Order: sequence, then C-alpha cells, then structure tokens
Amino acid sequence: MQAYDQYAVERDACREARDSDFVLVNLFRQPLGAPMPPAALHDLFDRLSRRAGLPEGAHPHALRHGFASNAADAGAVLDEIADLLGHASPSSSQVYLHPHPQRLRAAVERVAALSPRRNG
Repeated sequence: MQAYDQYAVERDACREARDSDFVLVNLFRQPLGAPMPPAALHDLFDRLSRRAGLPEGAHPHALRHGFASNAADAGAVLDEIADLLGHASPSSSQVYLHPHPQRLRAAVERVAALSPRRNG
C-alpha cells in the first residue's frame, strides 16, 4: 500500500498522467501518461512482490482476475464484465467467474420463485 501511495503522489505531480483513465501509466519514460507497457508492469510487479515477501507466482493478471470476480460478486452480469475488461465477446470473460455457493443458491431460489407451482 505504501508503494501505491507513493505512486499516487508521483502520478499527481505528472501533468500528462493526472487525467489518464488508466491505473498504471508511464511516469518516468516516454510517452508520459500513456498506459504502462506489459513488460514494464511485469517488472514492477516482480520487484514489488519480492519486496513484499510474496511467493513467486504473484502476477498482474491476478489483479484483473480479482477485479472481474469482485464485479461478478457485486452483481455485474457477464456482458458488463466483458465490457469492463475490454473483451470483444462475453464468452471470453467466463473464465473470470467463480460463483460463490450462496450466489448460486440465491439464483436457484429466484428461478423457483418464478416457476408456477405444481399441484402434487
């Protein structure tokens, strides 16, 4: 968190980065304010992971996966998640979904509530 706080301070000081819609942008290499290239992001993540004592295997993609899973948990539907992730097809976003058992149960109960009752 301290590293991100420091990044936020440095980002606010960079005029080109201040208004960017991207979370991680170039602050010290051209083009300033542009999205950070994947190789630079991986390098940064590796350094921060080692510094934090995290096990190997901590990758930036885990943040994307976590965001998509959290969006689903918050009620976002597949086409919304696909749009947020920039996927052309909602089917590309299915790999990010891990429905919680309580959400699955709630879905079954909603369907059951809509179904006509059968006389036995």
